[in-house]
Amino acid sequence: MPDTWIPAIRGRKGRRHAAAPSGDHDTQRNHPVSDPPEPAPPAEEAEAEQAHDGLYVVGQRLPPPSEVNDTIDAGAALVAGASALVFAAGLLAGAPLWLYGGALALGLLALAVAVRRYFASAYPDIEGLEPREVPEAEPTRGEGAEEPVAEVGPVGRRSLLQRLLIGAAALFGLSLAAPVASLGPKPGDALRRTAWEAGQRLVTTDGAPLRPDDVALGGISTVWPEDAIGVENSAVVLVRLSSGPPQEPTNPDWVVQGELVAYSKVCTHAGCPVGLFRERDDALFCPCHQSTFDAARGAVPTFGPTARALPQLPLGVDDDGFLVAMGDFVEQVGPAFG
Repeated sequence: MPDTWIPAIRGRKGRRHAAAPSGDHDTQRNHPVSDPPEPAPPAEEAEAEQAHDGLYVVGQRLPPPSEVNDTIDAGAALVAGASALVFAAGLLAGAPLWLYGGALALGLLALAVAVRRYFASAYPDIEGLEPREVPEAEPTRGEGAEEPVAEVGPVGRRSLLQRLLIGAAALFGLSLAAPVASLGPKPGDALRRTAWEAGQRLVTTDGAPLRPDDVALGGISTVWPEDAIGVENSAVVLVRLSSGPPQEPTNPDWVVQGELVAYSKVCTHAGCPVGLFRERDDALFCPCHQSTFDAARGAVPTFGPTARALPQLPLGVDDDGFLVAMGDFVEQVGPAFG
């Protein structure tokens, strides 16, 4: 059988392994195989060949920054800044939702693209290992020795692009303060005040003013300020006590005819309306959680979860004989909040 040329297979450390040819093994022993000369490997393969001698050299060159990429990043940053301004201006001016909402979405997208592209360009994933002997210790470097080969070159930061990105992010931070104005004006002491003022007449839900004699003994009536019918925190329950003059802590100066008193109708526990009255002991009830108040003693709580008395309304009579408020409540109406 004629001689057969068998190609060599290169191993991990530069070893050569002969591939087994098909055919009779005895024939192979009688006809030894000779390898043809190999061409010189390229420079990259030659560098990798050093691995079998105990040297490992791996490098990846960092690509230089591209002006095209910088232009794209700068454009995305400008779009993000402009979108932030449109979002803030549109929200404050009462523009349609699709306008300032779309500007917000576009700006966030552009800012994310600009930041992602910038950091991917400035800090890519690279590997750079210098030649090192294995497993022997690295010899001490003396004078005149060559510096280690480094394929990774430094890349300077682009100050203009950085400023654009920081400016766009700052504009977005400021634009997010625009929704604060939509929350409305500061409440101030509005939560501590009601619609009652000095001289306001007490009227029924139908708007009819009341005289002291319009409330029967042991009877109650829900009344409102004349100019604020239906304002919940100004609802008042007017009671004519059946047990005689009220006792402390009721303020006697705010009582009409010695037995006609007015208290806030808003329960001090959970804000429910206090609408039930028991004549025999002058007890006011809240139907929500069964809080009970003694109308003859300043509407102090006598049962239930509440811990505060119902605020008393300063009550008086005007020159025409109608019941009026002498001022607003001096205590907080409804559940305590601070």
